[in-house]
Amino acid sequence: MPSDQERLSMSTPRQNYDQAFAFISALCQGDPNTTLIDARAIHDRDDTVAAIPRRGTLPDLFPELCAWNDLGYGIFANISEMDGRGREIANVKTIRCQAIDLDNLSAQQNYERATQFNPAPSFAVQTSPGKLHVYWQTHQHLDRDRFTLLQRKLIQYFDSDKRVTDPSRVLRLPGFFHRKAEPHLVTCWALSNYGKPIDPGILEIALATVDVTNTSGDRHELGEPSLTAPGRDWIAYALSLHDPNAMDRGQWISFMAAIKQAAWNWFADKNELRNVFLKWCERYDRNNPAENVKHWDSLRHTQIGWPSIERRNGHLHALRLFGERNPMPSLPHIGLPVPKLGSLLTAQEQAVYFADCVLIESRGEILTPTGRFMNQTKFNAKYKGKKFIIDEIGKTGSDPWEAAIGSTNSTIPKVDHTRFVPSKPHGAIIQDGRGRDGYNTYKPVIVHAVPGDVAPWLNHLAALFPNANDRKLLLDYLAHNVKYPGYKIPWAPLIQSTPGAGKNSVKWVMEYAIGDHYTCQPKADQLADSGAKFNAWMSEKLFIVVDEIDTRDKRGLTEKLKPMITEIKIEIEGKGANQIIDDNFANWIFFTNYKEAIPFTQDERRYAPFFSALQRPEDKMLRGMNDAYFKWFYGHYLLGAGNGLAHVTDWLMTYPIERGDIPMQAPKTSSTAEAILISADPLEGSVREAYGKMTLQNKPITMQNVCDELGIAFNPLDTRTNRRIGNALKKIGLKPDHTRTGNVWVLMH
Repeated sequence: MPSDQERLSMSTPRQNYDQAFAFISALCQGDPNTTLIDARAIHDRDDTVAAIPRRGTLPDLFPELCAWNDLGYGIFANISEMDGRGREIANVKTIRCQAIDLDNLSAQQNYERATQFNPAPSFAVQTSPGKLHVYWQTHQHLDRDRFTLLQRKLIQYFDSDKRVTDPSRVLRLPGFFHRKAEPHLVTCWALSNYGKPIDPGILEIALATVDVTNTSGDRHELGEPSLTAPGRDWIAYALSLHDPNAMDRGQWISFMAAIKQAAWNWFADKNELRNVFLKWCERYDRNNPAENVKHWDSLRHTQIGWPSIERRNGHLHALRLFGERNPMPSLPHIGLPVPKLGSLLTAQEQAVYFADCVLIESRGEILTPTGRFMNQTKFNAKYKGKKFIIDEIGKTGSDPWEAAIGSTNSTIPKVDHTRFVPSKPHGAIIQDGRGRDGYNTYKPVIVHAVPGDVAPWLNHLAALFPNANDRKLLLDYLAHNVKYPGYKIPWAPLIQSTPGAGKNSVKWVMEYAIGDHYTCQPKADQLADSGAKFNAWMSEKLFIVVDEIDTRDKRGLTEKLKPMITEIKIEIEGKGANQIIDDNFANWIFFTNYKEAIPFTQDERRYAPFFSALQRPEDKMLRGMNDAYFKWFYGHYLLGAGNGLAHVTDWLMTYPIERGDIPMQAPKTSSTAEAILISADPLEGSVREAYGKMTLQNKPITMQNVCDELGIAFNPLDTRTNRRIGNALKKIGLKPDHTRTGNVWVLMH
C-alpha cells in the first residue's frame, strides 16, 4: 500500500485518491471500483452539525467527499460491511477486520508493540501526528459478540481507545484531511501481514490470557481493585526495573498513571506514595520536580494500573505467574533464564536466531539488527556455528544464508529496497508507486542532553550576530532541525565571519544534537569536482555541514546544490554504482570566511546570509576573544567539563518552536542587502581576502600592494578600478592616511 505522504508536504494540500483506494482495497478485500462502502462526513470542529451519510463506490463518492472535507468535515468509513438499511449493529452484514485506535500519549510505543505482535497486523493508518489505527484483516464472519470480545481484549492489551468495541464503528478514511487542528492528510501503509486475512480464532488464542471479564473500558477512580498491584513491595520492585531516562514524555506520564493506580490501596499516607514516585523521578537526567508534582496531583482517574505495568515488563509478569509474591528490589535479575539455542535450530528457533534480519533484494544483501548490510560471505561469518532444519521433512543445512532466505520452513522477511523516512517507525514497510516494498531504516538517535548553563554559547552567538532578529532566525532553524529531524527545509543558512571567530561552535552543537551517524561534512572543493555528481555520501543523512564554501570560481556549483537543498527525492549515484532515486530529508548549513562565497540575487530563496559582526582580527580582540577565551570556550565549556554540548542540545530540544513553524524559503536577514550588493561587484571580496593576507604578513595597505596581491598592474590613471578598490577598503573599515608616504590606508578608528 502506498504511504509516500511526504511527497505531498511541499505542494498545495489536496486529497489523495490513491490512499483512499488502497485503504478500501485492504479493508474490503475486493475491488474498490465496484465495492459498496458506507462513508460518513462528520464535522471536525462543530459537533452540533449533523453527520452526512453516503453509500456508494469510491469512484462515485470521492468528489463529493472531497467537497465536504474542504468544508471542514472529517471523512469516515464503516469498518464492517453494512446492509444499506441503517447504521446500527443490527445492520452489520459482514465483519472483515479487527482494529485498534491508538490515540493516547503512549500511542507510538503501543504501535511498535502491535507491529511485533503475533499474529501480525495487516495495515496501519495515521490519522494525525502521533495517532494511529492498526488493522488485522480477518476471514469474513458475522459473529458480532465474538468481534466485541476480541476488540475489548485488543483494547486492554494495547491500551487503545475504549470506545471502538462494536462492529458498526466508523474510523477515518485515508486520503482525506483531518481538520480538528491544522489540516493533516490521513494516510495508510502496509504492515507485515498485509493481504493475508487470518482466522479470528488465531487472535483469540494470542489473547487468551487477557482477562476482560471485569473491565468496562472506562476510567476508574484511584483504588480500583482490578488495577491494584499484588503487594506494596511489587511497587518498589516495578520502579527499580524501569529507567525514566529510557522513556519519552508520553511513556513517563502513562507509567506514572499506572503506578499511582496500582499503588493507591497499599499506601495509607498518600504523601508517602507521592514521595516514593518523586524519588524515582530523581533518576532522570533532566528531572523537573515541579512538573512531576503538577502531573501527579492532577491524576484522579486512570484507565490503566498494574496490568499495564506487567505488560511493559514481562519479567514482572513471570515472577507473579510463578508464585514469587514479594520480590526484593535489590534482586532485579531474579526470573526465568532465557533458554539458550542449541546447535540444531528448528523453524521457531531460527526465527529467534535471525530476528530483525531483512533481505534487501535490490542490494542482494541482508540488513542485520546492527544496521549493517552483509553479503553472503559476511552473513555466514557472523551467523555460523549452527545447523538449520530447512524443510518440513527435517532436512538440515549449515549455511546461515541459505537457511535465512532459502528455507521452505522459515525465512526472514524480504523487501525490494530500503527507505529513509524519519516520520515513519523503524522497520515500517512502505510501498512505492509500483507496489514494491521498502524497509524504513531510520532509527531515532540517542543523545545525552542535560539542562544547564547555556549562557556562554548564547553570548558567543550574540557576539557573532548582534542583530536579535538574525539570531532568532538562526536559532529557529537550528532548533527545528533538532526537534523535528527529517522535516525538509528548502533553504540553508550561510554563516560568514573572519577566520577563527568561533563559527565551529554552531557546527559542533548541531553534529552532537543530531548525531554523528546522521550528519555529514563533504569537503567544499570535492563538491565542486565530483561530490555533486557522486553523491552517495548524502544517503540516510539528516544534516549536512559544508565548511569553507566558496563558489566564486565555481559558479556551476550553486546550481548543482539546488535540488539537494530543496527536493525530498533526488538522484543518488555512487562511483561504480547505478543511479537511483532516494529519500532526501537532509537539511544544510554553510560556513565561510568570505561574504561573496555564494552569489545572491534579489529573489534568492535557497540561502539566507548571516554575516558576522566579527570581520577583522581586531574585532575579536575588541570583544576579548583572545587565545585564552577560546581555550576556555572550546576546551572547558563546550567540549570539556562544562558539558556545554549537552546543555545546548537540551536547550534546543526544549526551544519554543512548533513543527513546521519555519519559513519555506530563505528569510531576509540584516545581511541580505549587503550580500546582493557584493554579488554585484565581486572585486570587493577579492580585496577583503587580499587585506586579510597582507595583515598577516604585516604589509602596508597601499593601492600598489593591494594590486600586487590581486595580481593586477597598479595604474594611478585607472580611476575606475582604483575607486572600486578604495570603496572595498572603506567597507572593511579603512581610510587613506594622506600624511604618510604612499597613501597608506589605516583603520578609521
